[in-house]
Amino acid sequence: MEFRDIKEVLTFAAFRPEADNPRFTWQQRFPKRKSTIVNISRGHVSWCYFDKKGRVDDTGEADGEFAEVAGMMADQWHSHTEDGWLGVSLNNRFIISLEHNLSRKKGWEDELRQNPKSILGTRHDRSKRYALHHNPETSASLLMACDDSMIKTIEEVMRTRNLRPARICIGLFAMTANLLDRISRDSALEAQDLILVTWLDNSLCVIRQKGGQWQELRCRSGLQPGDETTVSHMLRPFIDSATPSTRVVLMEDAKGGEFSRRYRQLFGNLAVTDVTDEHNLWNILGRH
Repeated sequence: MEFRDIKEVLTFAAFRPEADNPRFTWQQRFPKRKSTIVNISRGHVSWCYFDKKGRVDDTGEADGEFAEVAGMMADQWHSHTEDGWLGVSLNNRFIISLEHNLSRKKGWEDELRQNPKSILGTRHDRSKRYALHHNPETSASLLMACDDSMIKTIEEVMRTRNLRPARICIGLFAMTANLLDRISRDSALEAQDLILVTWLDNSLCVIRQKGGQWQELRCRSGLQPGDETTVSHMLRPFIDSATPSTRVVLMEDAKGGEFSRRYRQLFGNLAVTDVTDEHNLWNILGRH
C-alpha cells in the first residue's frame, strides 16, 4: 500500500465518491477541491473555475470548435482541477421532448444509463444517450436525447489532452429541470398559467405549464447566432394561446444574457419574470 492510500484512509478521503460517480453531486465529488466545468456549444466554448469552497473563481470563453479550443486551453483547465477531472456541458446536437407514462421503477436512473430500452421502449434509439426529468405529480416526463457519437468525440479529445470527464451533461436540460423544480416548490406560482423559457448560448427550450401540468414543449439546440426568425417561430404558438394572465418565466445561463437583449420583446405585453442568477449555469452545474 502506498503512503497516499494510507493518508486517504486516515482523512476519510478513501470513502468519498469517485469523481465520475453520477449518483453524487459535483460538490460531493470534489469537496474542498478546485474544479473546472466546460460548456461546449456550436463553434463556441466557455468555461468556469471553481475554488476550493465551490464558488465561481473565474470564467472564460473562446470561439472555435472544442478540439481547437482544448488544444489551447487544456493545460490551464488541468491546472484548475484535481488530477485532470473535468465537467462537461454539451450544448449542441440534442433534443428535449415531452413524454408520458415512462417507467419510474426503482433504480430507473441506473437502468437508463445501462439499458435505456427497458425504460424508453419504442422511443429508444441506439445512437443516442438519454436523461429524464419526471413531473412528480403527473405522468409527464422531459426526455433528453443526445448524439452518442458527439459524446465519444468529446471524450477522445479529452483523452488526448490528458483530461478526464467527471461528468458529461446537457446544460440546458439541467437548467430546465432546475427551473421546474423551483416552480414546483412555489405553490402559488405552480398554479398559474406559465410559459417557461430556458436559454443557453443559442439553444432554446420552451414549455407551457398550467396548474402544474406540462402541456407543450419545443426545443432547438445550436441555433445560428441572431436567428430571430427561428426563435420567433418557436415562441409563436405559446404566445398565440396566451391569455392576459399568462406569465413568462425566463432563465438564461448568465444574468443580462443574449435572450434578454435580442428576443425578450417578442413576448409583447406578456409579463416576463427573469429568474436568472449570477453565473447561473455554472452554479447549477457546480451544486448538483
